[in-house]
Amino acid sequence: MTPPRLLALILFTFIFAGALYALIGWPFGGDESSASAPPFAVEGATVTPEPKSPGATDVPHEPLAGDNCGPAADGSFMSANQIVSYYGNPYAKQLGILGQHEPDELASMLKERAHDLDELNGFRGVQPAFHIVYETAQPEPRENGLYLQYVDDETMQTYFDVACREGFFVFLDLQIGRSDVETEIRKVFPYLKASNVHVAIDPEFTMGPGEVPGQVIGHVDAAQINLAQQTLEDFAVQNGLPSKILIVHQFDEAMITDPENIGSFPHVQVVVDMDGFGPKETKIRKFGFFAQQAQHSGLKIFYKQDDPVMTDDEVQRLDPDVIIYQ
Repeated sequence: MTPPRLLALILFTFIFAGALYALIGWPFGGDESSASAPPFAVEGATVTPEPKSPGATDVPHEPLAGDNCGPAADGSFMSANQIVSYYGNPYAKQLGILGQHEPDELASMLKERAHDLDELNGFRGVQPAFHIVYETAQPEPRENGLYLQYVDDETMQTYFDVACREGFFVFLDLQIGRSDVETEIRKVFPYLKASNVHVAIDPEFTMGPGEVPGQVIGHVDAAQINLAQQTLEDFAVQNGLPSKILIVHQFDEAMITDPENIGSFPHVQVVVDMDGFGPKETKIRKFGFFAQQAQHSGLKIFYKQDDPVMTDDEVQRLDPDVIIYQ
């Protein structure tokens, strides 16, 4: 990336960050303490990450995922366990803790984090997970025209290897861009052949015609979420796989329209993750407003942006089914 282009993107980042802070998080009436958009709403959409290894792709290749690498994630598993994940993109440290450490070091840290939470969550077990932003929204179309950049196969395989060895789940976070939910899920079918690999979608970066990531906040409706579930359901059944988990991020009411129409599928467990950062009082309110109404609840904790960062005790009082640390 040339210095002038990089400078322009950085300046756009700061301008857009200020706008988001002023505008996001108003389903409770627009108080100044409302949780803001997550940091990747700014950085992920305006800065193209530099790959650690060559081969960042616009079209994913056939990956090398393993199989029988984790427990079956059916409804009984979700009731008996709490999923704890580290989130980020391997190419960009600013997008979360996952990109700030090598996979082996990250796994060691995650196991300690899971142990601490397991001491507080009563009868439930803890299932660690890597939450990888597999496709990152971009401010320009790129060669694929979808405003998306994918993580290369070699990099992904390092995380799969560690996750399989440790019995971790892996969530592949899809930011969708100008594509559509079904198409992007189908692209990761080879990964999903592994029993421990699941999907997350980010409505914030799901763009309509003429929309550009970072300039508008996207959304999905219940029909799109149901189509995602049907796609995962069909794939799991046809391949004799255990249930898949679908996480949908949300920090603003408009990001998921008509949530009351989200359906239930036997082989898919749906989690709505309260994804905004900000004061804990607002996070707690929005967790109740968005996540607790879903089949399963998720809460994201931002190490750098939350003010203050919720303690383990405070998190466990909410009893989320999924905890994501960014």
